[in-house]
Amino acid sequence: MQNLNQKIKLVVNPAAGSSKTAKKWPETEKKLTNIIGKISIEFTKEASHATLITRHAIQQGYETIIAVGGDGTINEVVNGFFENAKQINPEASLGIIAMGTGGDLVRTLGIPKNVEDAATKIKTHKIKKCDLGFMKCQSLNGKPVTRYFINVADAGFGGTLTNLSYQSTKVFGTSATYLIALLKTLFVHETTPVEIKVDDSFSKEQVIRSVVIANGQYFGGGMRIAPKARIDDGLFDIVILGNLTPGEVLGNIHKLYNGTMVEHAKVQNLQGKKVNLNSESEVLIETDGELPGRLPASFEILPSVLNVIC
Repeated sequence: MQNLNQKIKLVVNPAAGSSKTAKKWPETEKKLTNIIGKISIEFTKEASHATLITRHAIQQGYETIIAVGGDGTINEVVNGFFENAKQINPEASLGIIAMGTGGDLVRTLGIPKNVEDAATKIKTHKIKKCDLGFMKCQSLNGKPVTRYFINVADAGFGGTLTNLSYQSTKVFGTSATYLIALLKTLFVHETTPVEIKVDDSFSKEQVIRSVVIANGQYFGGGMRIAPKARIDDGLFDIVILGNLTPGEVLGNIHKLYNGTMVEHAKVQNLQGKKVNLNSESEVLIETDGELPGRLPASFEILPSVLNVIC
């Protein structure tokens, strides 16, 4: 159970869910305080602000950080648990109130999307020790980037898809937004030769549509890309989508959502702790629905490093 004296910080992205979070906030805040009790609230104002808020809060002694927003907000908050590649307080915990467009991480964790139910989970304070991914890549202007991620990283199709989804209207809802972006991506994204290395067991250059490095099971607004992934097993599930034609992708969209795409003849499934990707072409990377950069990139699993309330 939660320590009643524990300091709790809410990091709220008012723009999450196509700004529905801001519109509903007075009602949401009342629900949260009724269930959780006394909380400190801070709103994000720009990209990466959630990381800074979280980092400062943990340094000031806050023990539970609650991310209120979507997968991107959660990613920023997760990165705030670290400074200079070190965890600020290994005992600090992450809570989640899902208010964003995607909601992929909460699907894996089993966190309810209903605010009252999610708040009740936080109140009970049941902890799961979760793995994180740590990525090094290049920014789009060629500078080195490091990033933690809790759900999924994707090089290739997913990076292009994320880039296009930023440009798409979300007035049609989550699933439609991602589906529209997916269809657009099919016409602009080309398969690409990528050198793939997984631990010391796999090394190959092959033409791919995407390489997914999965800690959680879902990405892209409900696509179950890695149905066997476990967020606490100390391993990535690596799903290599090979030289799939646009027609093959379109004909198997339902399999992306129901978790059976991994059975396709042009899809490979691996597990590992370290992944290295390189390509002579520009290949974009997305992590938890954000777009940090491009290849070359390395990915390493960090076992059981983050306390998540779920």
